[in-house]
Formats: sequence, structure tokens, C-alpha cells
Amino acid sequence: MNAVEPVTSPESQPDSRPGMVYIVGAGPGPADLLSLRALDRLQRADVVVHDRLVGDDVMALVPAAALRVYAGKASGHHVMPQAQIHAVLIEHARAGRRVVRLKGGDPHVFGRGGEEVQALQAAGIAFEVVPGISAANGCAAAAGIPLTHRELANTCTFLPGHLADGSVELDWPALARPAQTLVFYMGVERIARIAEQLIAHGLPDNTPAAIVRDGTRDTEDVLATGLAALARLAPAHGPRPGLLIVGQTVRLSPHYRQADTADPSLRAAATPCAHHFSATERASFYRLVDARRDMRHFTVGGRVDDEVLQRLLTTAHRAPSVGLMQPWRYVRVVDAGLRARIATLVDQERAATAAELGDRADEFIRLKVDGVRECAELLVVALAPDDGTVFGRRTMPRDMALCSLACSVQNLWLAARAENLGMGWVSMFEPAALAKALGMPAGAEPMGILCLGPVDRFYDAPMLEIEGWRQGRPLSAMVFTDGAAWASATIAP
Repeated sequence: MNAVEPVTSPESQPDSRPGMVYIVGAGPGPADLLSLRALDRLQRADVVVHDRLVGDDVMALVPAAALRVYAGKASGHHVMPQAQIHAVLIEHARAGRRVVRLKGGDPHVFGRGGEEVQALQAAGIAFEVVPGISAANGCAAAAGIPLTHRELANTCTFLPGHLADGSVELDWPALARPAQTLVFYMGVERIARIAEQLIAHGLPDNTPAAIVRDGTRDTEDVLATGLAALARLAPAHGPRPGLLIVGQTVRLSPHYRQADTADPSLRAAATPCAHHFSATERASFYRLVDARRDMRHFTVGGRVDDEVLQRLLTTAHRAPSVGLMQPWRYVRVVDAGLRARIATLVDQERAATAAELGDRADEFIRLKVDGVRECAELLVVALAPDDGTVFGRRTMPRDMALCSLACSVQNLWLAARAENLGMGWVSMFEPAALAKALGMPAGAEPMGILCLGPVDRFYDAPMLEIEGWRQGRPLSAMVFTDGAAWASATIAP
């Protein structure tokens, strides 16, 4: 984004008194969707208390000298309780600082801005609310979905998705009435119950509906079809912000696809078969495999929510293994000093490898592996000392244990891609130093360093092909019938 000079009219000039709090809506993500007033207040801030969904390019506009306080919230995980946020705002304002409370979307649309206003009023703190483009407005517009339309929807209702869990009894008969648009914030996680209740109360099961994730951002993803089909096809709930939009205006979106009720794979079903996948589910899996990449570039400062990481590791744990030996072990590296030592070991390995590559040494060094330093989560996968290869008096080659470990890593890799997270693999020619740094017991052997986290974009092709280091071999050169002659060609370094 090009630099934008703050433009203010006399009536929009901020109160210059010390101890002022500005509750600012940052909009749905991109910095160029900030209002000029929001930009002005942000660039004057001494302290910025910001949420999880504020875009990185918006945070880049925060003055370098300003104190940043992260107060993000995700489902089931609040870094800072709301009462503590109030206390932080009041404390800094009473110290005479200009405080910006920076929120994704609009502060007063499911942003708890009203609660913060009440706390500031009770404490006698001066404040200003700067509106932002709400997630509903921004995401719907970006997906081509009008929220109202004279012929299709004369009412629009915003609801928080968590209320659909049954803890609060919603007026489902009213919500199922025609000629309105429903927008469920964070509705992806509970779409099954939302669809069930709306259909049970009279809304046709083919009512157009859409899931919009990362709306207005480069990573925007839109799935739009009939409500019942959408509930079955919905992506797994993850860290990406998502809206559920229900109503006839959804069919005006270029992303909308009519659910074909003659196609069994799109027909609504109360309980999908546990042992068979529909054609649509099968196609989604192959798309997932095709889109997986060995990532080397990660979003600096990105995060992986604890619940997402738990899902990923659970998926890795469910991998098949020879003889159910489960020989894999994962070490999560959270200590900054330990991560730095691992990065140094990788640098040393790369230098040693480059020294053996002759004319291609410089080309090898240019291949980026900064993911060890940049990624949100760093994992080391290792073979355990008790790898399960001993069967009585017979010992299976340890390569069999390695095959089982590879299955676990592949499960993790696919699950990460399904969560729209990148993952990259860093190999070590001499893993002993890494084992020592991690304090591994005798017999344990680190097999790889796994970099995991959000990425700005996924590569269109394998990075080593893009970099010109190596081209992938065709399938025909790698599959043989009845032990027919093996290809004589070797893989060129």
C-alpha cells in the first residue's frame, strides 16, 4: 500500500488533551479500507491495544515508537479477559497517553466497543469512537453479495454464530422468514446446527447461502450454494475469520453454484455414510493434495491458535503405522533461544552442503530456508528409541519405522493445508547436533525440522521447480509393472 497522508477536517481533529482513548475500527483487513480518520488517530497513538483480526498491513502503520499490546480473542482462547482490557485502556489514559483501541471491522458490531465505552465513561476517561467497515459489509461486498435488495431482501440481521449452540434460544421462526438476509459472524463452526434449525422452521433447504472466509483479503475464499449442501460441504472450522450469509441475495454472487438435487453427492443428508465419501468430498481431497506445497516463506508474526495446533497434532497421531509401532515423536520448540540455536545449526549445515556442490554452491545458498526463523510454530519430528521394530528374536529394518513416521508427517502436512496453513520440511545431514540441542535420549534420531504457520500466499508450483533447482520426475518414470526394467536415469542434483 502506498503511504497515505492523514487528511482531517477541522471538525475531525482529535481532542489533543492527554489521556484520550480512541476506539477505532480497522475494517475487515486491508489497510486501504481504513477510513482517513482511523489512519490519523492510529498515526498519533502512543499505545495501540489491538485484536487478532487486525490485518498485518494495518499494523504496519502503527508508529514505531508506540507500545503495542496484543489483546486477541479466538474461540475458547482469550489472551486477555475483557475486564483486563478495560483496565489497560484506563491505566494508559490516566498516564496521559493517547491510546488507540484497534479492532477488526467496526467496534460496535460484535466488537465489544459498547462495553469499553461504558468502562471509560465510568472511569471518567475521554474517548472517541471511529467507525470501521464491518466484516459483514466488507466480506459481503467482496463476495458480490448485496445485503439488501428491493426485490429479494428488505431486512438484514446480524447474529453472532456462537448463539446457535443452544445456550441462547434464538427466534428461529422469525429467522426462517423469507425476504431477508442473515449474517452469522463466526458461523462456520456451527453451520450444521444453524442449517438444521432454519430448515426445521420452514426455510427451504435450497435457500442460497455462502461461507466467506478472509473476506476482502488476498486469501479470500467463498463457497456459495444451497443451505443444506453448504452445511455438508463446509470447510473445517479453523483460525481464519468466516461469515455465514443466508438469503436470496447470495445467488447474485459470481461464486454461487446451484445445488443439483439430482446429484447424490450434493443432496442433503442427515448423517453422511461413515465409510464412503461423496464425489464432491473426493474432489476436495484431491484439490487439497494438489495444492499442498513445501513452504519456505511464512507470514512474519503469524500465529497458530492452540486449538488448531491440537487438531493438527491429533491428525498426525492418527496416521497408520507398521505393526502399530507409532515410532514418531514431535518436539514443539517454543523457547526463542532454542529456536535461534536450531537456526544456527541449519545455517551451518547449509554452508557445509554448499561447499560440496561446486558450481551450484551459490545457487544452493540462494534457496530460502528462513522459515525456521519466521514460522509461527517450529516442530522437530524424530524417531523414538523404542521404535517398535523388535519382534521377539527378529528385528525389522528401521526404515520401516521411518515409513510410519512419514505417514504421520504427511497427515500433518495435509491437515495444515486444509487449515490454510503452510508447512515446510528442513532436512539435516548430520542430526546429532540437533538431537543434543534438544536433549534427546540415546537412540532417538531427529528426522526433520517442520516449519508451520500462516503464509501470505501459496506457491503455484513446487518452490524448487520455481527456483530452477530441480524438476519433478514424471509418474511414468516412477511406476513399473511386474518389476519391469527400472529407469536408468538418476536424479540430477
